[in-house]
Amino acid sequence: MYSKQDCDTMTGFNLQDELIERAELCQEIGDFHGAERFLKRAMERSRDDADQVVIRYLVRKLADNSVRAGNFEKAERYWKRLIAKQKRCPETSDRELARTIVQTGLFYSSHHQWRKARFRFNQALRLQEPGFGKDYPDYVLTLSELGKLYARTDKRRKAERTFKEALALAENDLGRWHEFVALVLRRQAMGMLAWSNPELLEPLLERAIAILTEETTRPHPELRKCLSELGDLGLERGFRRRAEKLYVKSLQLTEPFLGSKHRDSIKLLRKLAELRRSMRKFEEAESHYRKILAIKRQTCPKDSPEIARALLDLGALLRESLDFGQAEPVLKEALLIQEQCLGEASVEIAETLFELGSLHQAVNQYKKAEEEFTRALKIREKSRRKAPLAMADILTGLALVHFARRQHERAEKLLLRALTLKEEALGLDAPQLVETLNKLGRICENQLKTDAAVTYYERANTIEHQQHGFFCRIWLDYDDAG
Repeated sequence: MYSKQDCDTMTGFNLQDELIERAELCQEIGDFHGAERFLKRAMERSRDDADQVVIRYLVRKLADNSVRAGNFEKAERYWKRLIAKQKRCPETSDRELARTIVQTGLFYSSHHQWRKARFRFNQALRLQEPGFGKDYPDYVLTLSELGKLYARTDKRRKAERTFKEALALAENDLGRWHEFVALVLRRQAMGMLAWSNPELLEPLLERAIAILTEETTRPHPELRKCLSELGDLGLERGFRRRAEKLYVKSLQLTEPFLGSKHRDSIKLLRKLAELRRSMRKFEEAESHYRKILAIKRQTCPKDSPEIARALLDLGALLRESLDFGQAEPVLKEALLIQEQCLGEASVEIAETLFELGSLHQAVNQYKKAEEEFTRALKIREKSRRKAPLAMADILTGLALVHFARRQHERAEKLLLRALTLKEEALGLDAPQLVETLNKLGRICENQLKTDAAVTYYERANTIEHQQHGFFCRIWLDYDDAG
């Protein structure tokens, strides 16, 4: 039925695919040396240079593996060697060489090596410009990547000019409904995100989605990214339901083609879980977090920080939904793994301790709560990673423990520290100050410091009125200590 050559070809293809899958499994468990070995074996299957796309893909995988192993220089060498090899090979066309150079530029850009990335993009543009047209539209895509680089390095005018040029070329030479128009629009939206109002960027992504949706055979690989990014913009504007629908659509396009264990699928699932948690859709959010945890248990070592992160997310949700019985063992397991693999002074441990402290405070186990909040506070104070809002949350939790014990002076001091941190981080009129101000007012009220209490309440009401147009006094009762 098949010739020997056909059988060899099929066997080679299957073996190469299997080697790549094994490399990915090695990466999941942190065996980067093993992953490199499998990827190099897969590369040996492409020594005839027949398929430059496969070779670039494998080099990208090798470079990514080296970066994850902490060896950026080695990753850089992989790209340089491929470029040098293609330059020496007379059979390599300028188009293929340019595509490799662009991939190298993207590699540098992803690691904030801006000068090297710009050099590579300009090098590729010189090769691509002469042949630009409908049968070779790569030039406008590289131009938009250069515009994105300018945007990320705060060169706003250059970025705007470059995006404008790329879009005009794409529309005029390729047609308004060409897929590369959509790709340019997406890069323009993401590049301008740092300084533009999300409301102005949404039409760019909406148009890109409309163009990419025209693909009738198979969804375009960038369609799912556009949907997710449009959801991010909507969420930034407060449109949570719209963001939820867009994330669901993006996930529906991601999982069937990349698999539920792919990092893009997990990233989207986590976005959806966090959003639904904020919308108090606890059952749906819990199912997402449990799915992430199940995937991490399948693909990571038992003491992996990724499993600890998944446990922490699930435990925090269960605690917030008042399912304290299930939350406590989950959070304790997360803490145990973190202490084993991260060390006693990790900020991730402080996060878990805060959740455990909040849980024990809610069930009136104040001694445990105080110990956990105090330990979390010490870790945060010693950490180089400044997180004033996380510090403020811990101080507030500790203050509520003292308030429940009627230790009002200690509670007041802690809340004043929390208020100062929030003011420095967010400004004097931030809505996040309202809750702390009302708590301070209630504590002062309990100490018969009437003037101070009134001052806190009035300031809280003024901020609330500025935000929503109405006054709202939030009382702190003893039940609120949970």
